[in-house]
Amino acid sequence: MEMPRTSFGLKHLLIGFLCLFVLSYAASESVYDTFLQCLSNHSTPYDQASSIVYAQTNSSFPNVLQSYIRNQRFNQSSTPKPLIIVTPTNDSQVQAAIICSRNLSIQLRIRSGGHDYEGLSYVSDVPFFILDMFNLRSIDVNINDETAWVQAGATLGELYLEFGRKAESTDFQPGFALPLV
Repeated sequence: MEMPRTSFGLKHLLIGFLCLFVLSYAASESVYDTFLQCLSNHSTPYDQASSIVYAQTNSSFPNVLQSYIRNQRFNQSSTPKPLIIVTPTNDSQVQAAIICSRNLSIQLRIRSGGHDYEGLSYVSDVPFFILDMFNLRSIDVNINDETAWVQAGATLGELYLEFGRKAESTDFQPGFALPLV
């Protein structure tokens, strides 16, 4: 008994899609392993690299990806996803992630503070990874020197809260700016 041609063509199409899926999965694992090795070689402490890198196969990947997406238009199943998300805890890991991005020729997107409503930090048309700065969020306000040091992962709300704690008697008006004339 002969198989109808539509069934035969459908079988080949399904097998082709399955092969593409397996190849893309294998490629992303290869990128993950290569990136992890590079990160370990260029950062300190070198043994923590695996705890700050999330591949698409990691069960925490969706939560880490979605945690700071403020514009839900970029949280769709059709939205391109990064190959890897890196969540550095120190400056050395940030530097190493940038070096490894360049070495592997993978586009780098930096996400900091969660205020990117245009989606530029977590969407790309080419393979990319996200350098998510949310672990680097310390804020040091010195009222006497009238200075503040703020790490890239801090949100504006966290900054206002810290100013409020330290500057009880100071005339601080968050979000206030004089127009440039």
